[in-house]
Amino acid sequence: MDRSQFFYSNGKLLITAEYLVLKGALSLGVPTQYGQSLAVHPNVDKGLTWQAYENDIEWLNFNLSLEEILEANQNLSEEKRFIAELLKQALSMNPDFLNGANFKLETHLNFKRDWGLGSSATLINNIAQWAKVDAFDLLAKVSKASGYDIACAQSNTPILFQKVNNKIWTEECIFLPEFKDQIYFLYLGKKQKSEDEVKRFLAQDRDYSREIQEISSLSLHLLDTESAIDFDKIIGEHEAITSKLLGLPSIKKLAFSDFEGSIKSLGAWGGDFAMLRSDWDKNTLTSYFKSKGLNTLIHWDNMVLEDEADL
Repeated sequence: MDRSQFFYSNGKLLITAEYLVLKGALSLGVPTQYGQSLAVHPNVDKGLTWQAYENDIEWLNFNLSLEEILEANQNLSEEKRFIAELLKQALSMNPDFLNGANFKLETHLNFKRDWGLGSSATLINNIAQWAKVDAFDLLAKVSKASGYDIACAQSNTPILFQKVNNKIWTEECIFLPEFKDQIYFLYLGKKQKSEDEVKRFLAQDRDYSREIQEISSLSLHLLDTESAIDFDKIIGEHEAITSKLLGLPSIKKLAFSDFEGSIKSLGAWGGDFAMLRSDWDKNTLTSYFKSKGLNTLIHWDNMVLEDEADL
C-alpha cells in the first residue's frame, strides 16, 4: 500500500498595506494561481532525502539526518539550515512528527523562486500540514513576518488580513474589479529579501497610528471601487503615504514617470512584483516595459486565484 502524502499551498501577493501590515493595518491579499506542492514518500534509506524542483528543474538535492534536524547548525548551507530549522520547530510542536521514520520529500514550485510569490511561506504551510501543527505558530518560530502569506496559502479567494497584538483576523472577500482586463503584474527583476525588510521596518520606533488608519481605509475602498479612475486614485494615495513613510520615491516616480495609468509596488519596495492598471493595450504595455529591460508581465487572469462562485 502506498503511504505517500501530498500537500499544496497557494502563492501570494499583498495588494495593500505593505510594511504597515506589520504594525496592525488592515491589508488586502490575494492567493495566486502559482504555488508549491510537497510530496512525502516512505523511504528505505535512513533519514530524509530532500529534492526541490522549480518548474520541473531540480535546484536542491540533499540528505538530512535526525541529528542535523535537531541541531539545525550554522555549518549547513542556508537552504538546508532553513529546512532543518522548520522541521525542528515542527517536531517541537508535535513530538510524534517524523516518529523516527525515513522519508523522501519532493517539493515542486510552479514559479520562479526570485518572483517573491511565497516560496518560503508555501513550504512552511505544507510542512505544517504534514506535521499537523498550526502554520501561523510554525511561522512565528522562524520569522517575524505578519502571516498574511500563510493566510493566502490556505485560501482560494482574496482575503482581508489584520494582525493586532499577535492576534490574527482574516476574512474572505471579493476583489474582482470590473476593469480587471486592464490590470497586470510586472516583475521588477529583483528579488527582495522579505525577512531583512521586515526586521528593518520593525526596528523603527515611532507612532504609525495615522498611517495605519489611512491605509486600512484605502484597503476597504479598493474593494468597493467601481471605476478605473477611482482605482488609480486609491493606488496613488497608497503609494504617496508609503513613500513618505519609507522616505523613498514611489516606483512610478522612480522608474515609470511617463507611464499612463497607475502602478503600485507590492510587498517590499524595490523588487518583486508591481501591480499596474492602464488603458494601454497589451502590445503597448509589453513594448514599454521591454524598453526598460523588464520582460515578465502577467495578466490578472493568469495570476490571481479567484473563487469560481464569484465569476
